[in-house]
Amino acid sequence: MLYVDGMNGLISHNETVQWLYTLVGSKFRLVVKTSLKLLLVFVEYTECNAALLIKAVSVVDAKRGESSGELTERIKKQLQNTVHMVLFYRFSQHSVLISALILCGSV
Repeated sequence: MLYVDGMNGLISHNETVQWLYTLVGSKFRLVVKTSLKLLLVFVEYTECNAALLIKAVSVVDAKRGESSGELTERIKKQLQNTVHMVLFYRFSQHSVLISALILCGSV
């Protein structure tokens, strides 16, 4: 994903971003942590990727019949006294998304 061709492939293939987002809901902490890191790298690669991630989140959550905040709340409850790093990545992702949306003019 860190190579330019790989990142450009992700940008043009939203289904892969959707798949990475579905992994955030995994019951395995390492999978959750890794997928959050990869999504954070994706959003930080270029600011306008935030809109692509939001689109992917919307599609996945609509398929699940959930609102966007439900997955974050579920992760917080599951990991309340364990891995705080996962929450750090999740909230870092939120902050990057917000700043990227402001920079891209999507707000």
